[in-house]
Amino acid sequence: MTTLHSSLFNQKKMEVLTNANIIASIISDDFTDAYIQEKLPLFPIEKNARVIVVNTNSLVLFDSYKETNLKGKTFINAAITDALLSDAKNSSNAYKEDGNWLIDASVPIIKNSTTIGAVYLIQSGDSTEEVILHIRNSLLILGALIILFVGIFSASMASILTLPIEQFTKFINNMPKDSLQHVQIDSRDEIGQLAIAFNNLIDRMAELEDKRRTFVSNASHELKTPLSIIKLLSDSLMQTENPDPDFINEFLSDMSKEVDRLTRIVEKLLDMTQMDSSHLNMQFVHTDVREIVQEVYEKLLPLAQNKNIELTFNQPSDEVILPVERDTITEAIYNIADNSIKYTESGTVAISISRDLGNVYIAVTDTGIGIPKEEIQKIFDRFYRVDKARARETGGTGLGLSIALDAVKLHNGHIEVKSEEDAGSRFTITLPYSEE
Repeated sequence: MTTLHSSLFNQKKMEVLTNANIIASIISDDFTDAYIQEKLPLFPIEKNARVIVVNTNSLVLFDSYKETNLKGKTFINAAITDALLSDAKNSSNAYKEDGNWLIDASVPIIKNSTTIGAVYLIQSGDSTEEVILHIRNSLLILGALIILFVGIFSASMASILTLPIEQFTKFINNMPKDSLQHVQIDSRDEIGQLAIAFNNLIDRMAELEDKRRTFVSNASHELKTPLSIIKLLSDSLMQTENPDPDFINEFLSDMSKEVDRLTRIVEKLLDMTQMDSSHLNMQFVHTDVREIVQEVYEKLLPLAQNKNIELTFNQPSDEVILPVERDTITEAIYNIADNSIKYTESGTVAISISRDLGNVYIAVTDTGIGIPKEEIQKIFDRFYRVDKARARETGGTGLGLSIALDAVKLHNGHIEVKSEEDAGSRFTITLPYSEE
Protein backbone atom coordinates (compact mmCIF):
# COMPACT_ATOMS: atom_id res chain seq x y z
CA MET A 1 0.00 0.00 0.00
CA THR A 2 2.90 2.38 0.70
CA THR A 3 4.35 1.63 -2.73
CA LEU A 4 0.96 2.10 -4.38
CA HIS A 5 0.43 5.42 -2.57
CA SER A 6 3.82 6.71 -3.64
CA SER A 7 3.35 5.57 -7.23
CA LEU A 8 -0.12 7.09 -7.71
CA PHE A 9 0.82 10.42 -6.12
CA ASN A 10 4.02 10.65 -8.16
CA GLN A 11 1.92 10.05 -11.25
CA LYS A 12 -0.52 12.77 -10.15
CA LYS A 13 2.31 15.25 -9.43
CA MET A 14 3.69 14.62 -12.91
CA GLU A 15 0.25 15.25 -14.40
CA VAL A 16 -0.17 18.55 -12.51
CA LEU A 17 3.36 19.64 -13.47
CA THR A 18 2.66 18.82 -17.11
CA ASN A 19 -0.54 20.89 -17.10
CA ALA A 20 1.31 23.82 -15.49
CA ASN A 21 3.98 23.62 -18.20
CA ILE A 22 1.30 23.61 -20.89
CA ILE A 23 -0.32 26.73 -19.41
CA ALA A 24 3.08 28.45 -19.22
CA SER A 25 3.77 27.53 -22.83
CA ILE A 26 0.39 28.91 -23.98
CA ILE A 27 0.81 32.35 -22.41
CA SER A 28 4.56 32.75 -22.92
CA ASP A 29 4.10 34.04 -26.50
CA ASP A 30 1.74 36.88 -25.51
CA PHE A 31 2.15 37.63 -21.82
CA THR A 32 -0.56 40.30 -21.65
CA ASP A 33 -3.50 40.61 -19.34
CA ALA A 34 -6.00 40.50 -22.18
CA TYR A 35 -4.51 37.39 -23.74
CA ILE A 36 -4.27 35.62 -20.38
CA GLN A 37 -7.90 36.45 -19.51
CA GLU A 38 -9.00 35.19 -22.91
CA LYS A 39 -7.06 31.93 -23.10
CA LEU A 40 -6.80 30.49 -19.58
CA PRO A 41 -10.56 30.22 -18.84
CA LEU A 42 -10.71 27.94 -21.88
CA PHE A 43 -8.00 25.61 -20.55
CA PRO A 44 -9.50 22.32 -19.31
CA ILE A 45 -8.53 21.83 -15.71
CA GLU A 46 -9.79 19.42 -13.07
CA LYS A 47 -12.69 20.45 -10.87
CA ASN A 48 -11.55 22.21 -7.70
CA ALA A 49 -8.19 22.96 -9.37
CA ARG A 50 -6.81 26.52 -9.12
CA VAL A 51 -4.53 28.29 -11.59
CA ILE A 52 -2.61 31.39 -10.52
CA VAL A 53 -0.38 33.38 -12.90
CA VAL A 54 2.06 35.94 -11.50
CA ASN A 55 4.63 38.28 -13.01
CA THR A 56 8.19 38.64 -11.85
CA ASN A 57 7.04 40.82 -8.97
CA SER A 58 4.69 38.07 -7.69
CA LEU A 59 1.70 40.17 -8.72
CA VAL A 60 -1.26 37.98 -9.58
CA LEU A 61 -2.33 38.46 -13.20
CA PHE A 62 -4.85 35.60 -13.25
CA ASP A 63 -6.63 33.53 -10.62
CA SER A 64 -9.16 30.88 -11.66
CA TYR A 65 -10.65 30.72 -8.18
CA LYS A 66 -13.65 33.05 -7.94
CA GLU A 67 -14.49 33.13 -4.25
CA THR A 68 -11.14 34.42 -2.97
CA ASN A 69 -9.71 35.74 -6.20
CA LEU A 70 -6.20 37.16 -5.76
CA LYS A 71 -5.95 39.08 -9.06
CA GLY A 72 -4.05 42.31 -8.58
CA LYS A 73 -2.61 41.16 -5.27
CA THR A 74 0.84 39.98 -4.40
CA PHE A 75 1.07 36.20 -3.94
CA ILE A 76 4.12 34.98 -2.09
CA ASN A 77 4.76 31.24 -2.21
CA ALA A 78 7.99 29.33 -1.81
CA ALA A 79 7.35 27.28 -4.95
CA ILE A 80 6.60 30.45 -7.00
CA THR A 81 9.64 32.17 -5.58
CA ASP A 82 11.82 29.24 -6.77
CA ALA A 83 10.21 29.43 -10.22
CA LEU A 84 10.97 33.17 -10.49
CA LEU A 85 14.66 32.80 -9.65
CA SER A 86 17.25 33.17 -12.35
CA ASP A 87 17.79 29.39 -12.56
CA ALA A 88 13.99 28.94 -13.03
CA LYS A 89 13.23 25.72 -11.14
CA ASN A 90 10.17 23.58 -11.72
CA SER A 91 8.64 22.03 -8.62
CA SER A 92 5.78 19.71 -7.75
CA ASN A 93 4.65 18.57 -4.30
CA ALA A 94 1.98 16.49 -2.61
CA TYR A 95 1.07 17.29 0.96
CA LYS A 96 -1.73 16.95 3.47
CA GLU A 97 -3.45 20.04 4.85
CA ASP A 98 -6.38 20.04 7.26
CA GLY A 99 -6.85 16.32 6.63
CA ASN A 100 -6.99 16.73 2.82
CA TRP A 101 -4.37 15.85 0.24
CA LEU A 102 -3.23 18.65 -2.08
CA ILE A 103 -0.95 18.60 -5.10
CA ASP A 104 0.67 21.72 -6.52
CA ALA A 105 3.17 22.62 -9.22
CA SER A 106 5.10 25.79 -10.04
CA VAL A 107 6.80 26.45 -13.37
CA PRO A 108 8.43 29.57 -14.79
CA ILE A 109 7.08 31.39 -17.84
CA ILE A 110 10.06 31.90 -20.11
CA LYS A 111 10.30 34.06 -23.24
CA ASN A 112 13.50 34.53 -25.15
CA SER A 113 15.40 32.73 -22.36
CA THR A 114 14.10 35.23 -19.81
CA THR A 115 11.75 34.47 -16.96
CA ILE A 116 8.75 36.77 -17.29
CA GLY A 117 6.45 35.17 -14.75
CA ALA A 118 5.29 31.93 -13.19
CA VAL A 119 2.31 29.55 -13.21
CA TYR A 120 1.08 28.01 -9.98
CA LEU A 121 -1.37 25.10 -10.32
CA ILE A 122 -2.91 23.44 -7.28
CA GLN A 123 -5.59 20.76 -7.14
CA SER A 124 -7.05 18.24 -4.71
CA GLY A 125 -5.51 14.77 -4.29
CA ASP A 126 -8.63 13.33 -2.74
CA SER A 127 -9.57 11.44 -5.89
CA THR A 128 -6.22 9.69 -5.83
CA GLU A 129 -6.61 9.01 -2.11
CA GLU A 130 -10.07 7.56 -2.79
CA VAL A 131 -8.60 5.20 -5.39
CA ILE A 132 -5.98 4.07 -2.87
CA LEU A 133 -8.62 3.59 -0.16
CA HIS A 134 -10.81 1.61 -2.58
CA ILE A 135 -7.91 -0.65 -3.54
CA ARG A 136 -6.95 -1.10 0.12
CA ASN A 137 -10.51 -2.06 1.06
CA SER A 138 -10.70 -4.42 -1.89
CA LEU A 139 -7.44 -6.05 -0.83
CA LEU A 140 -8.68 -6.40 2.74
CA ILE A 141 -11.89 -8.04 1.54
CA LEU A 142 -9.94 -10.25 -0.88
CA GLY A 143 -7.46 -11.14 1.86
CA ALA A 144 -10.28 -12.02 4.24
CA LEU A 145 -11.89 -14.21 1.56
CA ILE A 146 -8.55 -15.89 0.82
CA ILE A 147 -7.95 -16.52 4.53
CA LEU A 148 -11.47 -17.94 4.85
CA PHE A 149 -11.02 -20.13 1.77
CA VAL A 150 -7.56 -21.31 2.87
CA GLY A 151 -8.92 -22.03 6.35
CA ILE A 152 -11.81 -24.12 4.99
CA PHE A 153 -9.55 -25.83 2.44
CA SER A 154 -6.87 -26.54 5.07
CA ALA A 155 -9.41 -27.94 7.49
CA SER A 156 -10.87 -30.14 4.77
CA MET A 157 -7.47 -31.34 3.60
CA ALA A 158 -6.34 -31.92 7.18
CA SER A 159 -9.42 -34.05 7.76
CA ILE A 160 -8.85 -35.96 4.53
CA LEU A 161 -5.15 -36.50 5.27
CA THR A 162 -5.41 -37.30 8.96
CA LEU A 163 -8.39 -39.67 8.70
CA PRO A 164 -6.32 -42.51 7.16
CA ILE A 165 -3.54 -41.84 9.68
CA GLU A 166 -6.05 -42.01 12.53
CA GLN A 167 -7.46 -45.25 11.11
CA PHE A 168 -3.92 -46.59 10.69
CA THR A 169 -2.97 -45.68 14.27
CA LYS A 170 -6.21 -47.12 15.66
CA PHE A 171 -5.64 -50.36 13.75
CA ILE A 172 -2.09 -50.71 15.11
CA ASN A 173 -3.17 -49.93 18.68
CA ASN A 174 -6.03 -52.45 18.50
CA MET A 175 -3.99 -55.19 16.84
CA PRO A 176 -3.95 -58.33 19.05
CA LYS A 177 -0.59 -58.95 20.69
CA ASP A 178 -0.53 -62.56 19.54
CA SER A 179 -1.58 -61.89 15.95
CA LEU A 180 0.03 -60.08 13.03
CA GLN A 181 -2.53 -58.57 10.66
CA HIS A 182 -2.47 -56.51 7.46
CA VAL A 183 -3.89 -53.01 7.44
CA GLN A 184 -6.50 -52.28 4.76
CA ILE A 185 -5.94 -48.85 3.18
CA ASP A 186 -6.80 -48.50 -0.52
CA SER A 187 -5.40 -45.00 -1.18
CA ARG A 188 -2.44 -44.62 -3.51
CA ASP A 189 -0.91 -41.58 -1.82
CA GLU A 190 1.85 -41.49 0.80
CA ILE A 191 -0.48 -43.10 3.37
CA GLY A 192 -1.11 -45.95 0.95
CA GLN A 193 2.64 -46.37 0.44
CA LEU A 194 3.08 -46.38 4.22
CA ALA A 195 0.39 -49.08 4.52
CA ILE A 196 2.15 -51.20 1.89
CA ALA A 197 5.46 -50.81 3.75
CA PHE A 198 3.72 -51.73 7.02
CA ASN A 199 2.17 -54.83 5.46
CA ASN A 200 5.56 -55.85 4.05
CA LEU A 201 7.03 -55.42 7.53
CA ILE A 202 4.25 -57.61 8.96
CA ASP A 203 5.05 -60.26 6.33
CA ARG A 204 8.74 -60.21 7.26
CA MET A 205 7.90 -60.38 10.96
CA ALA A 206 5.56 -63.31 10.32
CA GLU A 207 8.29 -65.04 8.32
CA LEU A 208 10.80 -64.47 11.13
CA GLU A 209 8.29 -65.76 13.66
CA ASP A 210 7.74 -68.91 11.58
CA LYS A 211 11.49 -69.42 11.35
CA ARG A 212 11.84 -68.88 15.09
CA ARG A 213 9.14 -71.43 15.86
CA THR A 214 10.63 -73.88 13.38
CA PHE A 215 14.07 -73.35 14.84
CA VAL A 216 12.84 -73.86 18.41
CA SER A 217 10.90 -76.95 17.34
CA ASN A 218 13.87 -78.43 15.46
CA ALA A 219 16.33 -77.58 18.22
CA SER A 220 14.03 -79.14 20.80
CA HIS A 221 13.65 -82.23 18.66
CA GLU A 222 17.40 -82.52 18.05
CA LEU A 223 18.15 -82.20 21.77
CA LYS A 224 15.31 -84.47 22.80
CA THR A 225 16.34 -87.40 20.60
CA PRO A 226 19.75 -88.13 22.22
CA LEU A 227 18.29 -87.42 25.64
CA SER A 228 15.56 -89.98 24.99
CA ILE A 229 18.13 -92.54 23.89
CA ILE A 230 20.26 -91.88 26.98
CA LYS A 231 17.15 -92.21 29.15
CA LEU A 232 16.18 -95.46 27.45
CA LEU A 233 19.66 -96.93 27.79
CA SER A 234 20.00 -95.91 31.44
CA ASP A 235 16.55 -97.35 32.28
CA SER A 236 17.48 -100.60 30.55
CA LEU A 237 20.66 -100.86 32.59
CA MET A 238 18.79 -100.13 35.80
CA GLN A 239 16.15 -102.76 35.06
CA THR A 240 18.63 -105.48 34.13
CA GLU A 241 19.74 -107.63 37.06
CA ASN A 242 23.40 -108.54 37.13
CA PRO A 243 24.14 -107.24 33.61
CA ASP A 244 27.08 -108.65 31.74
CA PRO A 245 30.14 -106.31 31.71
CA ASP A 246 30.21 -106.38 27.90
CA PHE A 247 26.54 -105.43 27.91
CA ILE A 248 27.24 -102.54 30.28
CA ASN A 249 30.20 -101.34 28.19
CA GLU A 250 28.10 -101.46 25.06
CA PHE A 251 25.32 -99.39 26.65
CA LEU A 252 27.78 -96.94 28.18
CA SER A 253 29.49 -96.59 24.81
CA ASP A 254 26.14 -95.79 23.16
CA MET A 255 25.33 -93.31 25.89
CA SER A 256 28.75 -91.67 25.44
CA LYS A 257 28.09 -91.30 21.71
CA GLU A 258 24.77 -89.63 22.43
CA VAL A 259 26.43 -87.30 24.95
CA ASP A 260 29.03 -86.42 22.29
CA ARG A 261 26.21 -85.77 19.88
CA LEU A 262 24.48 -83.50 22.39
CA THR A 263 27.77 -81.68 22.90
CA ARG A 264 28.16 -81.15 19.15
CA ILE A 265 24.62 -79.80 18.85
CA VAL A 266 25.13 -77.37 21.72
CA GLU A 267 28.49 -76.25 20.32
CA LYS A 268 26.93 -75.66 16.90
CA LEU A 269 24.09 -73.70 18.48
CA LEU A 270 26.62 -71.55 20.32
CA ASP A 271 28.58 -71.04 17.09
CA MET A 272 25.40 -70.01 15.32
CA THR A 273 24.46 -67.58 18.09
CA GLN A 274 27.91 -66.03 17.97
CA MET A 275 27.64 -65.81 14.19
CA ASP A 276 24.33 -63.94 14.44
CA SER A 277 25.93 -61.27 16.64
CA SER A 278 29.50 -61.37 15.33
CA HIS A 279 28.89 -58.57 12.84
CA LEU A 280 28.76 -56.23 15.83
CA ASN A 281 32.40 -56.86 16.80
CA MET A 282 33.97 -58.44 13.72
CA GLN A 283 37.60 -57.54 13.15
CA PHE A 284 38.67 -57.87 9.53
CA VAL A 285 42.37 -58.48 9.02
CA HIS A 286 44.18 -58.76 5.69
CA THR A 287 45.09 -62.43 5.54
CA ASP A 288 46.45 -64.84 2.96
CA VAL A 289 43.45 -67.09 2.28
CA ARG A 290 45.83 -69.92 1.34
CA GLU A 291 46.94 -70.12 4.98
CA ILE A 292 43.34 -70.51 6.20
CA VAL A 293 42.53 -73.25 3.68
CA GLN A 294 45.84 -75.00 4.42
CA GLU A 295 44.91 -75.04 8.11
CA VAL A 296 41.50 -76.57 7.31
CA TYR A 297 43.15 -79.11 4.98
CA GLU A 298 45.57 -80.27 7.68
CA LYS A 299 42.77 -80.64 10.25
CA LEU A 300 40.61 -82.74 7.94
CA LEU A 301 43.35 -84.89 6.40
CA PRO A 302 43.28 -87.56 9.20
CA LEU A 303 39.47 -87.81 8.92
CA ALA A 304 39.73 -88.28 5.15
CA GLN A 305 42.49 -90.92 5.49
CA ASN A 306 40.38 -92.88 8.00
CA LYS A 307 37.66 -93.13 5.34
CA ASN A 308 40.10 -93.93 2.52
CA ILE A 309 39.25 -90.60 0.88
CA GLU A 310 41.83 -88.75 -1.17
CA LEU A 311 41.85 -85.14 0.07
CA THR A 312 43.70 -82.68 -2.18
CA PHE A 313 44.42 -78.97 -2.00
CA ASN A 314 45.15 -76.94 -5.13
CA GLN A 315 46.32 -73.36 -4.54
CA PRO A 316 47.83 -70.54 -6.63
CA SER A 317 51.50 -69.71 -6.24
CA ASP A 318 50.84 -66.04 -5.51
CA GLU A 319 49.40 -64.70 -2.28
CA VAL A 320 45.63 -64.29 -2.08
CA ILE A 321 45.20 -61.45 0.41
CA LEU A 322 41.71 -60.62 1.64
CA PRO A 323 40.31 -58.65 4.60
CA VAL A 324 38.58 -61.46 6.55
CA GLU A 325 37.41 -62.34 10.04
CA ARG A 326 39.65 -65.41 10.36
CA ASP A 327 37.60 -67.51 12.80
CA THR A 328 34.28 -67.20 10.98
CA ILE A 329 35.65 -67.83 7.47
CA THR A 330 37.70 -70.77 8.78
CA GLU A 331 34.51 -72.22 10.29
CA ALA A 332 32.69 -71.81 6.96
CA ILE A 333 35.38 -73.59 4.90
CA TYR A 334 35.80 -76.30 7.53
CA ASN A 335 32.05 -77.05 7.71
CA ILE A 336 31.70 -77.37 3.94
CA ALA A 337 34.80 -79.55 3.54
CA ASP A 338 33.87 -81.67 6.57
CA ASN A 339 30.37 -82.15 5.15
CA SER A 340 31.82 -83.34 1.83
CA ILE A 341 34.06 -85.88 3.58
CA LYS A 342 31.18 -87.20 5.70
CA TYR A 343 29.00 -87.86 2.65
CA THR A 344 31.74 -89.38 0.46
CA GLU A 345 32.71 -93.06 0.56
CA SER A 346 36.18 -94.03 -0.71
CA GLY A 347 36.26 -91.21 -3.25
CA THR A 348 37.96 -87.87 -3.54
CA VAL A 349 37.46 -84.44 -2.03
CA ALA A 350 39.32 -81.55 -3.69
CA ILE A 351 39.77 -78.07 -2.24
CA SER A 352 40.94 -75.30 -4.58
CA ILE A 353 41.50 -71.56 -4.60
CA SER A 354 41.19 -69.32 -7.65
CA ARG A 355 40.47 -65.67 -8.37
CA ASP A 356 39.57 -63.16 -11.07
CA LEU A 357 39.54 -59.36 -11.16
CA GLY A 358 36.93 -58.95 -8.45
CA ASN A 359 36.42 -62.21 -6.56
CA VAL A 360 38.22 -65.01 -4.76
CA TYR A 361 36.75 -68.50 -5.19
CA ILE A 362 37.18 -71.35 -2.70
CA ALA A 363 35.75 -74.54 -4.18
CA VAL A 364 35.15 -77.89 -2.46
CA THR A 365 34.42 -80.73 -4.91
CA ASP A 366 33.54 -84.27 -3.85
CA THR A 367 32.48 -87.56 -5.42
CA GLY A 368 29.91 -88.29 -2.74
CA ILE A 369 26.24 -89.19 -2.80
CA GLY A 370 25.15 -85.85 -4.21
CA ILE A 371 22.04 -83.79 -3.44
CA PRO A 372 18.65 -84.01 -5.18
CA LYS A 373 17.87 -80.85 -7.16
CA GLU A 374 14.72 -80.16 -5.18
CA GLU A 375 16.73 -80.26 -1.95
CA ILE A 376 19.56 -77.89 -2.90
CA GLN A 377 17.64 -74.73 -1.87
CA LYS A 378 16.95 -76.22 1.58
CA ILE A 379 20.36 -77.52 2.62
CA PHE A 380 21.34 -74.18 4.20
CA ASP A 381 18.26 -74.11 6.45
CA ARG A 382 19.00 -74.72 10.10
CA PHE A 383 18.62 -78.37 11.18
CA TYR A 384 17.76 -79.42 7.64
CA ARG A 385 19.35 -82.67 6.46
CA VAL A 386 18.82 -84.43 3.15
CA ASP A 387 19.32 -87.94 4.55
CA LYS A 388 18.49 -87.95 8.26
CA ALA A 389 19.39 -91.58 8.75
CA ARG A 390 22.85 -91.11 7.27
CA ALA A 391 23.22 -87.85 9.22
CA ARG A 392 22.78 -89.71 12.47
CA GLU A 393 25.42 -92.21 11.39
CA THR A 394 27.88 -89.44 10.52
CA GLY A 395 27.04 -87.32 13.56
CA GLY A 396 25.57 -84.46 11.57
CA THR A 397 23.53 -81.78 13.30
CA GLY A 398 22.04 -79.98 10.30
CA LEU A 399 23.68 -76.70 11.35
CA GLY A 400 27.08 -76.77 9.63
CA LEU A 401 26.00 -75.42 6.22
CA SER A 402 23.75 -72.80 7.83
CA ILE A 403 26.69 -71.54 9.90
CA ALA A 404 28.90 -71.56 6.78
CA LEU A 405 26.40 -69.47 4.79
CA ASP A 406 26.02 -66.93 7.63
CA ALA A 407 29.82 -66.60 7.87
CA VAL A 408 30.19 -66.02 4.13
CA LYS A 409 27.36 -63.46 4.10
CA LEU A 410 29.17 -61.53 6.84
CA HIS A 411 31.97 -61.13 4.28
CA ASN A 412 29.49 -59.93 1.60
CA GLY A 413 29.96 -63.20 -0.25
CA HIS A 414 27.75 -66.09 -1.33
CA ILE A 415 27.85 -69.86 -1.79
CA GLU A 416 26.97 -71.60 -5.06
CA VAL A 417 26.05 -75.30 -5.09
CA LYS A 418 26.11 -77.67 -8.05
CA SER A 419 25.25 -81.30 -7.40
CA GLU A 420 24.12 -84.50 -9.05
CA GLU A 421 22.84 -87.54 -7.22
CA ASP A 422 25.36 -90.40 -6.93
CA ALA A 423 27.93 -88.24 -8.78
CA GLY A 424 29.03 -85.67 -6.24
CA SER A 425 28.72 -82.00 -5.35
CA ARG A 426 30.65 -78.78 -5.79
CA PHE A 427 30.40 -75.96 -3.24
CA THR A 428 31.94 -72.63 -4.33
CA ILE A 429 32.48 -69.82 -1.83
CA THR A 430 32.71 -66.45 -3.59
CA LEU A 431 34.35 -63.61 -1.63
CA PRO A 432 34.52 -60.14 -3.27
CA TYR A 433 37.64 -58.00 -2.93
CA SER A 434 39.04 -54.75 -4.26
CA GLU A 435 42.28 -54.32 -6.19
CA GLU A 436 42.96 -51.02 -4.34
